Amino acid sequence: MKCEYVEDCGSCDRIYMEYQATLDLKQKEMENLFGDGVLPIIGMNYPYYYRHKVTYTLGFDFDKRQIICGKYRKGSHEVAEIDDCLIESRDAQKLVHFITGILPKLHIKVYDEDTQTGSLRYIFIRQSFATGDMMLVLVSADTFLPGKNHLIEEITEHFPKVKSIYLDINKRTDSLVLTDELTLLYGERYLTDRVMGKTFRLSPLAFYQVNPQQMKKLYQTAIGFADLHGHEKIVDAYCGIGTIGICASDKAASVIGIENNPSAVKDAIANARANHVRNASYICGDATELFYQKNIQADVVFMDPPRAGASKEFLKSLMRLAPEKIIYISCNPETLKRDMGILKRRYLVKNIQPVDMFPFAGEHIETVCELSLD
Repeated sequence: MKCEYVEDCGSCDRIYMEYQATLDLKQKEMENLFGDGVLPIIGMNYPYYYRHKVTYTLGFDFDKRQIICGKYRKGSHEVAEIDDCLIESRDAQKLVHFITGILPKLHIKVYDEDTQTGSLRYIFIRQSFATGDMMLVLVSADTFLPGKNHLIEEITEHFPKVKSIYLDINKRTDSLVLTDELTLLYGERYLTDRVMGKTFRLSPLAFYQVNPQQMKKLYQTAIGFADLHGHEKIVDAYCGIGTIGICASDKAASVIGIENNPSAVKDAIANARANHVRNASYICGDATELFYQKNIQADVVFMDPPRAGASKEFLKSLMRLAPEKIIYISCNPETLKRDMGILKRRYLVKNIQPVDMFPFAGEHIETVCELSLD
């Protein structure tokens, strides 16, 4: 497939290549970083339309005299109109273009950054891979969104898979899309998805992998590396809404999830309850401090830090905890290598498994690393 927007958008900087060639290139990049012991990268059978969380920016094309939706052009805040993105959910794209098309009829104006006038800035959509249901967030610069009731009627009539609609008031001048100023306008507060036989509720701000098909492979790999036999005590650091710990809970004696985001902890507790997981508990706080302050014991620690990686303080506290195994899930090979340099003082690297979570995006390689106590 060929993308018409690669020059304008830039999100998929390798979309012009054959998919296998992109996998080969990522494999080589990983081997350059970590050596020849890197396992073959796990790719997708069909690497298109995989993103189930999408954000579109709204703008106005003065030449066409019409509202457009798309992405910011590389290095600017000028909106490039995109009609068909090759990596984003087709259902979500249909919904975005439908909304864009009916805004003039409802007299809803889009936000203009230069004049700071207008209302609607972004459209955010999250879709459940398991059910096809969608969650929609309308991001407005104005607390009053004129015509929103008619907009909701139009959306729900034409898209019955839209199960919830939120309004997010965002008056910020930076690039943050969603704030915590969210109001439920219609339907259910949460979306639900399933992975590895477990059900998870998703709020607008919940962290959840954007590629559900590869997420299953990622978690299967991580839990496989843990080699659980039913007696292990697991700590799920950076646990978010509890996904990997809950997926591993059937094969463990206990799971402790640690997360410093209170709303994520609330979701994790609800997800454990919904899946009838009785051997999981959750702590809201900083894992570095908790490893020192609490009497936490662990045979296996799963860690999935943000792109910046883990802090030196966390890694030191983790080595003090001294689990038999660390399963490090990374979205940034550079910070993974940095952190492994510290962990290798006490741990042996057993496996490095890249997973292509973001096909055609050169900067992104997800990796599962297994480390065992030396």
